[in-house]
Amino acid sequence: MSVFSQERSRWWSLFPSELRWLAKQIRPLIHWHAASFLCITAGSLLALLTPLVLKWLIDRVIPQRSSELFLLAVGLIFLGYQGRTALTSLGNLLMLSAAQKMSVTLRIDLLRHLDTLSAEYYENTSVGSVMYPLKEPIDEVSYFGSDLLPAMLRLVLTTASTLGAMFWLSLALTFAVVPLIPAFLITRQYFRKRLVSDSNTVQKDRLAWSSFLEEHLSSIIPIQLLSQEKRQERRAFRLLLRAGRSQQEFFNTGAWFTICSSLAIAVALCAVIGYGGAGVLAGTLSVGSLVAFYGFITQLFEPLSGAAELYARAQKTFASVRQVQSALAMRPRVENASDAVHLSDDHEPKIEFAAVEFSYPRQKDLLHVTALQIMAGEHVAIAGENGAGKSTLGKLMVRLYDPVRGSIRLGGEDIRNIRLESLRRHICYLPREPVLFDGTLASNLRLVRSTSTQRDLEAAIGAVGLSSFVATLPDGLRQRIGPGGCQLSGGQRQRLAIARAILQQPRVLVLDEATSCLDAPGEAAVLDNLQRHLRGSTLLAVSHRLSTFSAFQRVLILSAGRIVDSCGPDALLRAQNASCRTAAYDTADSHELPL
Repeated sequence: MSVFSQERSRWWSLFPSELRWLAKQIRPLIHWHAASFLCITAGSLLALLTPLVLKWLIDRVIPQRSSELFLLAVGLIFLGYQGRTALTSLGNLLMLSAAQKMSVTLRIDLLRHLDTLSAEYYENTSVGSVMYPLKEPIDEVSYFGSDLLPAMLRLVLTTASTLGAMFWLSLALTFAVVPLIPAFLITRQYFRKRLVSDSNTVQKDRLAWSSFLEEHLSSIIPIQLLSQEKRQERRAFRLLLRAGRSQQEFFNTGAWFTICSSLAIAVALCAVIGYGGAGVLAGTLSVGSLVAFYGFITQLFEPLSGAAELYARAQKTFASVRQVQSALAMRPRVENASDAVHLSDDHEPKIEFAAVEFSYPRQKDLLHVTALQIMAGEHVAIAGENGAGKSTLGKLMVRLYDPVRGSIRLGGEDIRNIRLESLRRHICYLPREPVLFDGTLASNLRLVRSTSTQRDLEAAIGAVGLSSFVATLPDGLRQRIGPGGCQLSGGQRQRLAIARAILQQPRVLVLDEATSCLDAPGEAAVLDNLQRHLRGSTLLAVSHRLSTFSAFQRVLILSAGRIVDSCGPDALLRAQNASCRTAAYDTADSHELPL
């Protein structure tokens, strides 16, 4: 690294980390900001025109009683005022355009990053907490570019140009005023830590409210059924009260900051009137110079008086920057290896577990699979009590989690060496609650294979027994199904998800109670059609129902995270068979394993 680069890095490190991060976000849009800077600079220079013209008007034009010069002075004042307004507005518009572009880029980058985070994060974080950085913090960051940065530029430029004009008018008056500026800066530094702390508290309380609101609005019907409206209202009141108090504390700190800093302005104005007035009486200062200097003082301390609010808002923006940085700094627990490979479409779907151990956070020894082989094209059911690790087995196959020890292989290849998108194209995992989107039946079916034809869609819905239902819909496959498929029954949602899996044509299909909402005859028909449409694919199904197992070649029995038996479905159906250590019974109503 050159000496110049080292020196630049040293100086750059003196700036706050939040400001350095913002500079990186602004850099791709630097041409927009440069144009805005030129407009704001020109506007700030025009702001000097009015006091100087007033000086000229009072000292020269009025004594000469020249109407032509008087009209020129009026025109110059109009030009200074209106030109400043027009140029400043144009600069703000350019800065706003740049801020909007940065906001879009940031949201897409953050959304793309959130898409890489692992299941562990989403299963331990509320939706409101996940969503929050995408909303208000990025709005605050974009506010920095659209409003705060132009205001800071105007502050710096106006202060510098005004001080220059003041020195030119009167060194004595300027030296009487300049010492008051450090007093303002010292006041700002005194309040800095408290403003940072208060802004962080505001962000924390707003996040808590956002998380509560997301949870409440997504659970209104269960809340009504449990008659818990009053309890939720009390929680909402407490959260809003806490958020209001933190906002009030933040406001109070800013108010005291403004009051203390305004003291410097009052003293400066008194100094100008007193000292400058004495100069006018003594004949050492003209009336025009005093009026112009008074205008410059107002012009100098006007942005400085607003600096308190700017600084407080900057702290809020920096708190939002830290929120976004924190979200972007999270790393996925499951990600692609640097040398990960893509699987070919004809890759053998044989699955092998070798010395696999896994546990969730705050749990120990959840799953131990010493050795397990599931041959290509084999149909295997998985049974066991709640918490035995049945679902976890399927989640490990698609790398929603990685085992703590051991390995899982697909066709001889460790799945950690397979690119995630390739692995999840070959292994399809369907949970009990299917993932559907607010669109049409056709758009949900084409989610994994956009090239599917109308005939493909009809064949898939026929395989899962939805044809007669679709025929009753006014728009057929173009019928919208609502958010999460809320306009469908539980069984229809599961059938639709299975139809989508048929279109995907995975080499391995894992059904994690994905047929639990179907009656026994409907489930049997769907499983039979799956075997015909996914010929050669490996099929695994987690279930509690004995009737499910008759469609499979082998049943694995899990207990306390270990495979305690592997037997045929006929053996399991014979409840007294001693070879299976999990007792079973068959009632007329449920046909379920005892849990």
